[in-house]
Amino acid sequence: MGFEIQAHRGARSFFPENTLQAFCKAADLGVRVVELDLVVSKDHEIVVSHDPWLSGPHCSDPHGNPLSPEDRQQYLYDMAYRDIATYDCGLPHPSFTLQQRIVSSKPLLSMVFTRVDAWMASLGMEGRMIYNLEIKSWPDKDGIFHPAPDCYAALVVRLVEASGLSDRVRIQSFDYRVVREAWKLNSQLCYGLLIEESQNMDQVLRTLGFLPHYVNPHFALVDCTLAEYLHAQSIRMIPWTVNRKEDMLAMKHRGADGIITDYPELAFSLFGSQQEPSV
Repeated sequence: MGFEIQAHRGARSFFPENTLQAFCKAADLGVRVVELDLVVSKDHEIVVSHDPWLSGPHCSDPHGNPLSPEDRQQYLYDMAYRDIATYDCGLPHPSFTLQQRIVSSKPLLSMVFTRVDAWMASLGMEGRMIYNLEIKSWPDKDGIFHPAPDCYAALVVRLVEASGLSDRVRIQSFDYRVVREAWKLNSQLCYGLLIEESQNMDQVLRTLGFLPHYVNPHFALVDCTLAEYLHAQSIRMIPWTVNRKEDMLAMKHRGADGIITDYPELAFSLFGSQQEPSV
C-alpha cells in the first residue's frame, strides 16, 4: 500500500467540516479515505459531527442566528435528529479563509455513505471511498454525550453492516472501551485506536484486548521507534492532524503509513496521487 492521504473531516479548505459537500469535494481532489466524526442523537441516530453539541462558528439556529462558539448547552444526545436537522451548520470557519458558505445540516452517517458513493458514480470516478469513522466517546460522559459503550458500539456496527460497506469502513476512537465493544460484536471489521499523548504501547494494547489494524497518534508523538514497534506487530500508523509541508514530509521519513490532514491537496502536491487504499 502506498502512502495514504486521509481528508480530515472532508476537504476543509473548501467547505465546512463534516458536511456532504466537504466529503464530495475530497473525492473530487482524488482522496479515497475520508475521516469523519460520529455522535448520537436522542433517538439513536448516528450523526456526523465533531462536537456532541451545537455551537458556532459553523452553526446557526433555526431562525438564522449564528451560535457562539461558547454556546455548548444544546447536546445532540438530548435532541431528536429531526430537531438537529433544523440547524444550519454550513457557516465558514475563520481558520479556513477559503471555505465557501453553504446551507447544510449535520448529516446522518447513512446520508454520507449514500451521497458520496452516488457522487463518485455519477462522475465516473475511479476507485472506492473508504470511510474512517471516529466514534466520539468519553469515559466520563456516558449517558450525557452518548450511550454506554456497548449500546454505542452496537448502533455504529449495525449501521455499518446494514449499509453493505463493511469492507470499506474503519472504526476508531480515543476511547478504547467503545472500540473493544465494537470488536466483540464484529471482529471482522477494521479497527483503530487514536492516541493523543505518550503512553506505554504494550499497556495500551493489553488494555484494548486485541491487536487493532491501526494505531493513529498525534503527529508530535511519531518517531521511527514507534513506527518500528507498531509495524513489527503488523499495525499500521496514520498520524493526525498533519497540516504543514515539513511535518508531512517528516511523517513519511519517520515511517508513517500515511497522514490525516485538513489539506489533502497540499499532500497530493508532495506525494502525488495515492494508490488504491485498502481497509
